[in-house]
Amino acid sequence: MGKIIFIMAGLMIALLLADLSASQGMGGSKAYDQSGYGMGTPVSSGDQVGTVVPDYLGTYNAGRMELDPYGVGQDAFSLQLLPADPASEGLVVAGGGKLANQLYLQRGRDLLTQGTITLGEQYVLWARVNGKGSFLLYDYNRQILNQGYVTPGWYRINGAYANYLGAHIYRFVSAGLASNNLTIMVDFGSYPTSFSLTGKVLDQSGQGMPGVKVIVSNNEGGKFSTMTNPAGYYAIDVATGVYLVNAEFPGYVFSQTSVQAMTGQVSAARPVVGTLMGSATPSIWT
Repeated sequence: MGKIIFIMAGLMIALLLADLSASQGMGGSKAYDQSGYGMGTPVSSGDQVGTVVPDYLGTYNAGRMELDPYGVGQDAFSLQLLPADPASEGLVVAGGGKLANQLYLQRGRDLLTQGTITLGEQYVLWARVNGKGSFLLYDYNRQILNQGYVTPGWYRINGAYANYLGAHIYRFVSAGLASNNLTIMVDFGSYPTSFSLTGKVLDQSGQGMPGVKVIVSNNEGGKFSTMTNPAGYYAIDVATGVYLVNAEFPGYVFSQTSVQAMTGQVSAARPVVGTLMGSATPSIWT
């Protein structure tokens, strides 16, 4: 009888020690939530705190390389969707049509379902959303904006930029319903188009700067240079890839930009702005 009691006591002690060891080993670790946000989302566990990030944000930021100037072109994540009222800004829908889930181009006071813009031009889109849910904006079949959740109403889309010569075909999908196709043609304007990459260097007042050395480089060590013409434009031939654009001119410091160039297509970098040394940072391009 004594042996049985001794064995049972030993088993109870062993179980207590095993339970204590397991609780100490797992108490401070991170778990992974498999509920509403999807598998792989860090959450808090024990005395540690993690951040829960919705799936749509993870998808939107996938591949975003903010610290790498060659990681993505600057246009890839520059769009902003903001609630706004076109009527309060004096804008008019062309033809008077106001159907659900509609996409428009703003030209002056008019909201158009098709139009023409100039290479290197920044422009504004408007969306009229009919339902609640996600908002996905596409250019052809390439997703360029994922808002995650919107409610019915009007929205202004800032940050669109005519970064290549040709056509854009925009559409959005919200709450599973697609909008109209918004076709925008891009003409060359004053930009030189005999080379694959073009752009412009501006001074603080927004005027073109002639005779500026422009340096275009990639993450493979390639570096190419050219000079701006009397109107401040430059053009150069480069292979497909993401490039960093810098400029040099005595007495000036310059902003820089990155651009996605594609062989067989004329791509336009956003303007590089020169500031006199010791002057305030310019705000002509926002």
